Amino acid sequence: MIIYKISYNNPHRHYIDFELTTKVHTEKKIQLQLPAWRPGRYELGNFSQNIQKLAVYDENNNSLSFKKITKDLWEINCSGAEEIIVRYNFYANQLDAGACYLDENQLYLNPIHCMFYIVGRMEDEYKLNFDLPDNYIIASSLTTNKHTLMVQGYDLLADSPIICSDSLQHDYYEVNGINFHLWFQGDCNPDWNKLKNDFKNFTNTQINCFGSFPSDEFHFFFQVTPYKSYHGVEHVKNTVLLIGPGDEIMTKRYEDLLGVCSHELYHVWNVKTIRPIEMYPYDYTKENYFKTGYVAEGVTTYMGDLILYSSGVFSWGEFAKTQNQNLERHLMNYGRFNLSVADSGFDSWLDGYKLGAPDRKTSIYADAALCMLMIDLEIIKNTNGKESLHSVMRELYHNYALKQKGYSEDEFISICIRLGGETVKKIFEDHIYGTKDYIPQLRSALDIVGIELVEKRNPNITAQYFGFITIQQNGKFIIKKVEPNSEIDQSGIAPEDELVKINGVEISGDLSEMLSNCPEEVSFTFKKKFFSKDVILKTGNYYPLLEINKKYNSSKEQLSLRNVWCNN
Repeated sequence: MIIYKISYNNPHRHYIDFELTTKVHTEKKIQLQLPAWRPGRYELGNFSQNIQKLAVYDENNNSLSFKKITKDLWEINCSGAEEIIVRYNFYANQLDAGACYLDENQLYLNPIHCMFYIVGRMEDEYKLNFDLPDNYIIASSLTTNKHTLMVQGYDLLADSPIICSDSLQHDYYEVNGINFHLWFQGDCNPDWNKLKNDFKNFTNTQINCFGSFPSDEFHFFFQVTPYKSYHGVEHVKNTVLLIGPGDEIMTKRYEDLLGVCSHELYHVWNVKTIRPIEMYPYDYTKENYFKTGYVAEGVTTYMGDLILYSSGVFSWGEFAKTQNQNLERHLMNYGRFNLSVADSGFDSWLDGYKLGAPDRKTSIYADAALCMLMIDLEIIKNTNGKESLHSVMRELYHNYALKQKGYSEDEFISICIRLGGETVKKIFEDHIYGTKDYIPQLRSALDIVGIELVEKRNPNITAQYFGFITIQQNGKFIIKKVEPNSEIDQSGIAPEDELVKINGVEISGDLSEMLSNCPEEVSFTFKKKFFSKDVILKTGNYYPLLEINKKYNSSKEQLSLRNVWCNN
């Protein structure tokens, strides 16, 4: 058994005190491994950078020698000791859905960030003793007795975030005899009846899609912020959702809340239970390279939104909005012509989730979701509505996940092609593993269910008229996108240049306001690293967007297949 004592003294400093105690068996040396990454985020996290100090003692409080082997692996010389005690501090000042945070109001842990496993003893039982104020309660999917938690094996510990606070709000709903818990930490007023009704609807639909639920219970942990935020991380028995501001989560941000919750619940099957073979099992010490990020996130992004619609939680307009957002992200990124969605997923280990080099890569979320939309509709057409992408995921769940097997990329492709035919094969070749233009194939797929793509002008005024997009950074307007081969591109302006003047007037306030009565030609002044440059640009129509609309003259066949698509 590994016993952890978790405490703190000055929460405003954000340091958590850990004390690990375990018996020495026959080992002369023990290696302590801290993970280098966490499942659900396919980039190195290098969590050990937050350890302030580490010391090791025996049962008599005598110091034991140890050395660091790698950036996150320590080796302890335990000859003569019956027990080792490891003490260290961990800096917890990152409030998102997958990290650790400590302040005067809460202690929030993702154990994979801050808790070791002993090499060769991954299956050890863990006992976690929290030294907390008496009025604190613990929200966790682990076996809990007041301020003590128990868990068998590191994999389950690593997959179990924990929130400790005196201000947690809690309720639950039941589907198929399974309790789904809702925990809110932060300043908000949940409408429990509305939440439980909507959550019950999409939860029930998701379970029906697969036939069973992989866990005996589930917990939604909401970290509610006073500022705008949006982030979710999946686990087998729980998920953490960061969302804010708190006074908008039942109003302006409610669609976002539903979207991220449906997405993360779908992950319980897809990627937490249905896993790529490359992650069976996880190797926490290094990159786990795989090309099926388009399955992990593309299928989940698409299905999370589709199920909200098919379960009646979203209206058609709300669902269409999610697809139009995917289309906008796709069309605004010329990386779609440079790196395939499969290769972009593989490269997440290279440049993480940053924007990265301009127009270099695509998204395993938005771009992959559009591919899955196309595949879904082609399967529906090819089988006359008898099968869909749901059929693919059910097969992976029952024939792989429930048999404790990971799937390969070839196996996923093969199932899709078997159900969808040659057109699906072409989608894989041209769009998932290739960089051909999505739009002709997307138009064709949407036509199956009587949906059309309609062009619309970009609402971003500098994107629409001049082919560039800026963001505000420290009061400066920094260019982040330039449409390739546009007039501004040919004028020598590039991302990271700064926009400083419009028609000789220094920029202050809203760009849209300054350009509201846009003439045919506008003079811009840009600051590059070592010099400034004046550019005169003519207005045009750049970064055009598309949106989906129902055809009002759809055939009976189209309407029939649309019904299958939306209610399957």
